[in-house]
Amino acid sequence: MPNEEIPENQAAHRFKKRGFSFESAIRYFFASNAGLTIVILTLIIVFLLKEGLGFFPGYRRELEVYRIAGLEFVDISRKNLTDHEQLTSVLNRAYYAEINGKCGRELLRSQEANALFNAYTDQTSSTRDLVLNNTQAGENKESKILAALGTNFAKQKAKALKSLPATPHLSDRERHDLIESIRIRSLESTEDPALVTALAEEFSNAQQKQAESLIGMRATIDAFDAAGAELSMLVSEMTEMVTATKEKIQDADILEKDRKTLLAAASSAKDAVEREKLTAEALASLADKPDVEGPIKKLLERRPQCSDAHRALQKSVEPLAAQLPESLSQPEASRLLSAARQTFPVFITNLEKTLPAIRDWNDKAPVELTAAIGSFLTGKDWVTGGEWQDFYGILPLAAGSLMISIVALVLAIPSGIGAAVYVNQFASNREQSLIKPVIEFIQAIPSVVLGFIGILVFGSVLRDLSTWDSLSWIPGFPIEERLNIFTAGCLLALMSIPTIFSLAEDALNNVPSAYAEASEALGASRVQTTFRVIIPAAFSGILAAVLLGFGRVIGETMVVLLVAGNRIKIPDFTSGLGSFLQPSHTLTGIIAQELGEVPLGSVHYRALFVVGILLFAVVLTINATAHRFVNKMKR
Repeated sequence: MPNEEIPENQAAHRFKKRGFSFESAIRYFFASNAGLTIVILTLIIVFLLKEGLGFFPGYRRELEVYRIAGLEFVDISRKNLTDHEQLTSVLNRAYYAEINGKCGRELLRSQEANALFNAYTDQTSSTRDLVLNNTQAGENKESKILAALGTNFAKQKAKALKSLPATPHLSDRERHDLIESIRIRSLESTEDPALVTALAEEFSNAQQKQAESLIGMRATIDAFDAAGAELSMLVSEMTEMVTATKEKIQDADILEKDRKTLLAAASSAKDAVEREKLTAEALASLADKPDVEGPIKKLLERRPQCSDAHRALQKSVEPLAAQLPESLSQPEASRLLSAARQTFPVFITNLEKTLPAIRDWNDKAPVELTAAIGSFLTGKDWVTGGEWQDFYGILPLAAGSLMISIVALVLAIPSGIGAAVYVNQFASNREQSLIKPVIEFIQAIPSVVLGFIGILVFGSVLRDLSTWDSLSWIPGFPIEERLNIFTAGCLLALMSIPTIFSLAEDALNNVPSAYAEASEALGASRVQTTFRVIIPAAFSGILAAVLLGFGRVIGETMVVLLVAGNRIKIPDFTSGLGSFLQPSHTLTGIIAQELGEVPLGSVHYRALFVVGILLFAVVLTINATAHRFVNKMKR
C-alpha cells in the first residue's frame, strides 16, 4: 500500500537520511581492515622485491671479479686439492674407527673415567680457584674469608661427589678407588688421578697393538696424503698472486661507487657552490683502472706447471686404491672405507677433467646475469665474509629445511591425524574435554622455550641414549652432535601437531552426518564407517591440514636456529638414515642469524632478502594449495 504511513517508532534515523547508519559503519570498518591487510601485504611484496632483486646484478659483478682476478683459475686446482684433503680425512677416519672399534672396551673405560673426573672438576673448579687465588695472594690462612671459602669448597666437593655420572664399564672397585682418589685429592694438585692416567695408557697401548695389523693401510694413507704436496704448494703460491689483484679491483670498485654517489648528490643539490664542491670531490675520487692483464699473464704462465702437478698427482694415487684393504671388521670403519673406495674413481676422473679445464680457461669470457641466478639456485656453498670469495648457493640451506620438515611431518602427521580421528569418532565427551585442550595448549608454548628444551633436555638425552651398546645398530648412533636435524624435526613436529589436529578435526566435522548414518544402516561397524566413509570423504580437508602443517614447519625460525646445529653443508647422504642425525642450517635460520650483522645494501644483505622471497613464495604456494583442497572439500 503506497500511501501507508511509517509508524513513528520505525521512523528513519536522522543519520540514515544523510546516508549513515550503524550497520554501514560496521561494514566500512571491517572493509577498511581487509583493505589495510591487502595494502600491507602488497607493501611487503614490493619491499622484498626492491631489496632482493638488486642482489643478482651485484652478485654478477662479484663473479666477474672472481674471473678477471684469476680466482676462478686457481679454484680449478683448489677444488681437486680440497677433494684430496677430504678423501685423506675419510681414509684416516676409517683407519682410526677400525682401531678404536677393536679397542672399544678400553676406549669406553678411559672415556668414562675422564667423564667422571671432568664432571667433578666442572662443579668444583670455580670455588677451588677462589681458594687458590686468595691463598696465592698472601691471604692469612687463619682469616675468616679463606675459612669461608674452604667451607664452601668442601660443600661443593661433597655435592659433586654425590652426582657423578655412571661408569658401567668400570668395576665397582675401580669406581670406588677413583672417587676416593678424588676425595683425598689436594687442593693444589693439577695432575689427573692415577686411574684416569692408567686407563689412558691402557687405551693407547691397545691402539698401538691393533695398529700393527694395519701397517699397510697406514702406509697407503700416508702415501696418498704426500702425493698432494706439490699441488698444495702451487695453489698456495697462485693464491697470493690472485688475492692481491682482487683487492686492487675491489678498491677501485669502492672508489667508483663513491664517485657515483657524489655525482648523484651533486645533480640533486640546489646550491651551485655545493654542486661544484661535490662534483670536484667526485672527480678527485676517480679511481685508476687497476692493472689486470699483467698479473693474469703471469698466472697463466703457470698453466704447464698446474697440468704437470695434476698429472703427477693422478699417477701417484691411481695404484693406491688397489692397495687399500677390501673391508674392515668394524661397521663404521667399513662404511667409511667403502665410501672412500667409491670416491676414488670419481677423484681420478675429476683430475682428468681438470687438464682441459686448465687449458681452456679464459679470463675474457663474459659473466652473464643467468650465471648469477644459476649459481644462487644450484650452488652447494654458502660462504660469506671470507677472504677468498663469497658464494651464495641455497642448496645446503634448502636441504636442511627439507630434511627437518620431513622428520617433523613423519612424526606429526600420524600423531595429529590419529588424534583428530580418535577425538572426533571414538572419544567420549570426557576424553574430548581433556585431549583437545592439552593439544591446543602446545601451540601456546613459545618456540624459544621449546628451543631451550631441545638444547638442554631432548638433545642431551638423545645423545646419551645413542651411546648405549644395545642401540648401536641404529644408523647414525652414537650421535656426534646433540644439535642436529632429527632433534629440530622432533620439536617442530610437536609445534605442528596442534595445527594438523585442529584442521583435520574440522574436516571430519564437515562430513555430512548422513554419510555415517547410511553406512551404519547398511550394517557397517563404527571402525568401518570411520575408515571407509568418513576419512575418505574428509580426505581433501585432511590433506589441507597436512599442507598447512608443512607451511608451519618450513616457516619456523627460532627452534631451528637454536637446535639444528647451524652447519652450512649438505648432509652426507652416504650415511643413509644417519644423515638425519647430522647438523644442518635452514633458509629461515640463515636470515635470522645473519641479517642483523651484514652491511646495509651489500650483496650479502640483498642475498638474504632473496632467500626471504623464496620462502615467501614457497609458503604462499603451500597455503594456496591447502586453500584449494579446503574449497574442494566444501564443494
